[in-house]
Amino acid sequence: MKEPVTSETSQEGSWAELFSGRYGMYTLILNLGVTLFGINQFVVATVMPTVVADLGGMSYYTWAFSLFAVGAIIGAAGAGPLRDAVGVRSTYVGAGLTLAVGLAGSALATSMPEFVAWRLVQGIGGGGIASLAYALVASIFPERLRSRELSIVSTIWGVATVAGPGVGALFAAPDLWRGAFWSLMSLTLVFSWLAWRYVEGVGGHGRLSRLPYVRLALLALSVLFLSATSLGLGPLLQVWLVVCALGTAAIAFRLDARAEHGIFPRKVAVVTDPLGATYWIFFLVSVVLAFTNTYTTFYLQRLHGIAPFTAGYLFCIQSLMWTVSALFVVNLPPSRLPQAVLAGAGLLLLASVMVAVVVDTGPAVLIALALFISGSGMGILNNPAIQHIMAVASDKERHIAGASVQAIRNIGISFGAAASGLVAASAGLTDSSDRATVAFAMERVFAVNVVFGLAALALAALTLRRHAAQSG
Repeated sequence: MKEPVTSETSQEGSWAELFSGRYGMYTLILNLGVTLFGINQFVVATVMPTVVADLGGMSYYTWAFSLFAVGAIIGAAGAGPLRDAVGVRSTYVGAGLTLAVGLAGSALATSMPEFVAWRLVQGIGGGGIASLAYALVASIFPERLRSRELSIVSTIWGVATVAGPGVGALFAAPDLWRGAFWSLMSLTLVFSWLAWRYVEGVGGHGRLSRLPYVRLALLALSVLFLSATSLGLGPLLQVWLVVCALGTAAIAFRLDARAEHGIFPRKVAVVTDPLGATYWIFFLVSVVLAFTNTYTTFYLQRLHGIAPFTAGYLFCIQSLMWTVSALFVVNLPPSRLPQAVLAGAGLLLLASVMVAVVVDTGPAVLIALALFISGSGMGILNNPAIQHIMAVASDKERHIAGASVQAIRNIGISFGAAASGLVAASAGLTDSSDRATVAFAMERVFAVNVVFGLAALALAALTLRRHAAQSG
């Protein structure tokens, strides 16, 4: 982008600069893109029970979440190389149009396989938009304005959290759910036009050699293998698919560790290394969140008779508390970071146990409390874990370590959503399931979730112990 003209004597940034002149237009474009990516997730979570009731295909329910997360990984990983190859404007507009095409495809879908395939496309576009937003803050805004712009971006996530369920609830009726995707598509086209109009048009070097095609394809294939276990293919085939999923993921990480330009630090999967252990914690808590969230609006409506609007806002309690609780750990010294990670993991486990106990019987207020606690746990854990990763990473890999946190989180979300679908399908959840079967399936899903929560807490405790031993 072209650098806006500002006063040479201005030493400190002001909020007025961010909302006026050309900086104001850049602020609008960046935050509209982030809003579209964020609100899409909450809208879909709210309307999914209606979508599956209309299209059928309960076995594909979790694919809507796992494939979106996979797409976000691909979009985020590809955004940087594409920006270098074809330029900022083309990449940003391309990401917006990809999201728009995915939204239109979901709106026109006549079956669940079609619907979830277009969710993958949405994830690619949305992941690219979100990734470029943070990169553009650094390249567009001078240092004196960056912290303020980043705070606006963070606030926009909160806006998406609040607005998403409300927008989804407006379209939660059987004949209206497609309108949710048409409305988001319209806003995405506006975003794409603004990006084309105001973002610079300088091209790149034209080479896509840095794009990790094979590794991204293997990660996507791994999630597809695991997602396929929800299709009711029989126990032996399910076991074989799980083995293929784990093996494919292992190959992807091994290739990445040997690559010249890795997506992740080289020791990302080494659980005995302080860096690798923290990445594993991120992966496990992301799995826990995916288990907790994937079926939330579904079981609130099916088991507790809660309206889509209310279910959507109960669902967003978690994200709101994530934002609020993060404020309490913003100034922690480095020595206290592992303790915050342990405390956050403990709260996530507590929330998982609560949901497992009350998912069928309720009352809904206890489910809301569990979501409150899980969001608080993630808010307490998230930033300290990222800071700890950056602190223990080598100087050479520190920039990769920070940039790849969102990727490992999306991998955890995609695996968690797929695994929850496997558990639900094994428990007999289908399109025609009665209330008793739905309750049984949800109890199984959240019982397994407790196991992942225990693993995350155990690893966090081990990390704290190692840190204390090294400090002593």
